[in-house]
Amino acid sequence: MSQIVLQAEPRTTGQNAAKELRRNDRIPGVYYANNQDPIHFSVQKLALRPVVYTAEAKTVRLEVNGKGLVCILKDVTFDPVTDKILHIDLLGVAAGETIAIEIPIHVIGLAIGVTRDGGVLEHVMHKAHVRVDPTTMPEHIDVDVSKLGKGEAIHISDLNIPGVEFTGRPDALIVACHAPKAAPAADDAAATAKK
Repeated sequence: MSQIVLQAEPRTTGQNAAKELRRNDRIPGVYYANNQDPIHFSVQKLALRPVVYTAEAKTVRLEVNGKGLVCILKDVTFDPVTDKILHIDLLGVAAGETIAIEIPIHVIGLAIGVTRDGGVLEHVMHKAHVRVDPTTMPEHIDVDVSKLGKGEAIHISDLNIPGVEFTGRPDALIVACHAPKAAPAADDAAATAKK
């Protein structure tokens, strides 16, 4: 699992101070952790790209006030009109504790039901709700569909990853291989065209 380092500076709170930061291409944020006072900080706008716009689950090392704080991205506030990042919340984490988080699901392989039987693959679930130690969590969960035949499916209950506790419904569908939808018969199409 990779970790992103964010260089941050302490900041003063308040709307006017936050607006001034944004004018200077900095984004205000808050770091929260159990039994600690919140830390208000700002980071360069461009430094947030690998944190916010990613398809992987990652931890962040926030460098502020001479400390390296391990955390995860908890929330992002976007401008409703421009979609620019306005604020971020980071949650402090520690080894040995478990947190609830969503981890992306990647489908790998070519289903035999598609390549051999002409089926259609449907990827239903793109993120899994889990409880995991954030310091050892996988960046994503690979689901191998190469042995999936037509009419078969993979559910949450079919996954077994050490250190990852799935909290979603066991019968929740991840991916399925269906028979292709039948095309209408040629004479049905002709009859429809005459109407």
